[in-house]
Amino acid sequence: MLTMELGPDIAPYHDRQIVILERSAWADWLDPTVSAKSLINPLPAGILAVEQAA
Repeated sequence: MLTMELGPDIAPYHDRQIVILERSAWADWLDPTVSAKSLINPLPAGILAVEQAA
């Protein structure tokens, strides 16, 4: 599991977040000429729905 800087949706609940690549970045992730660092970015607020387990 690869973790990254928190995005705004996860920050209130945890101190780290798994990397989630947008579909448009999938091919670049597998391309050795593309820097992985350039692809790892927090998702914009409102992308992830956070639900607490009962």
